[in-house]
Amino acid sequence: MTNAIVCLPMTMIVSSALSFSMETLPNPGYQLRPFNPKRKSDCASLEEICANVYGGTDYLPAVAASYAEDPDCSFLALTKNHDDKHNATAKNDTTDGNENILAVANYKRMPAQNSAWIEAVRTHPNHRNQGLASTLLRSLVEFAKQENDNNNNNNNSYAPCTSTNILTCTIRSNKGMLRTFDKVGFTQCNTIQLLSFSKCAELPGWKSGCEETPRPLLDALNLNDLVSPIAKKISPSSWRTISTEIQLLIELEQCKLNGGTSGYLPGMYEYIVPGRNRLDLKKTLEHGLALCLDLTTPKQTYGCETDSESGGINESDRVEQAILVFTQDERITSLKSKWMCSIVAHSHVAFDAALLHAHSLDVARRMDLFEREDISEDAAKNATHGDDVSSFPFILAFDDALPLKPGSLAHALPRVTDECVVYSYNYEESSVH
Repeated sequence: MTNAIVCLPMTMIVSSALSFSMETLPNPGYQLRPFNPKRKSDCASLEEICANVYGGTDYLPAVAASYAEDPDCSFLALTKNHDDKHNATAKNDTTDGNENILAVANYKRMPAQNSAWIEAVRTHPNHRNQGLASTLLRSLVEFAKQENDNNNNNNNSYAPCTSTNILTCTIRSNKGMLRTFDKVGFTQCNTIQLLSFSKCAELPGWKSGCEETPRPLLDALNLNDLVSPIAKKISPSSWRTISTEIQLLIELEQCKLNGGTSGYLPGMYEYIVPGRNRLDLKKTLEHGLALCLDLTTPKQTYGCETDSESGGINESDRVEQAILVFTQDERITSLKSKWMCSIVAHSHVAFDAALLHAHSLDVARRMDLFEREDISEDAAKNATHGDDVSSFPFILAFDDALPLKPGSLAHALPRVTDECVVYSYNYEESSVH
């Protein structure tokens, strides 16, 4: 993707397909430009920035080139603006010249859901506590507003003009980033619950490199008794396959209307949204690994079960819909497989039914066929697709529409203690200030 530089006191770089003007921003000593994976100094700076992130296992250097090449992404680098007349000191600074990156962030467009995701916000360790993350986020918000204006000006239909829902996330313990979000105008809108990687790696057969056959999640954790009796009675044939991106978006929106879910498919510190950059989701849909469950049976039909019979869940918590999607995430390296299991549900019966179906023979066969496309044709012909196909290890993600009630299956799962919090930019609050 070709990029052009708009020379302003706070320089902004935008796609050549879009033409914007930018008002002067608070920090005239910096410029924002595309990260160039072919530039040695950019790659070296990024390695320095990421060296101690996640204990030295940061995924960003491995995916930076794909971000830079993705037409739906703007992977941007914040550097000092040596051409700025207000920044006399920077002109003589050979240590942090224009080639050295001070901070980076990726702005990922998700037009299928009129959203954008700000991710991979990193600041060089030598330049932290200088407000650079705030500068970066404010710049990306302005970037989004200009794209909104451009799109709305080109909107010839009678459809109402809408603003992009700008989303981002961090972990609960990252107090500095939480303060930055608040300062820039973001407010918390959701949490993404994830299984603990370290706990999952301890399960029999789950750790990467382990030759032992992996035990199914619920068996390995001895949690089958917490599955709702109602969920156990649901026939596998009740699940229907979601085969298109449009159908998935419709189901997500319906689940949001019915039970207050986020409207997005939760993933590993992200929302998984259909688009050109989600080839993993396309492959998932092709292999029938996106499924939906609808239960329209009146509540009275379930009978008057006691709390103990329903796993400690009040019977007012009734299933309306569940969405179950399996994708592969290359960032998963500590487990034997790279499967991410995303569940969207707003009641415990729906959640239990989805997690139970994730262990089913039908889903295991679909996952097996998915993976065998990557091996030799002869091996695929000799593969067994019968009753002895075992379930695959996976990381589970679900959002906070599901109450984590003590005694429930969801509450008993070994989740990360430092949860992922999702923030959305608040246009109205920001306009007030």
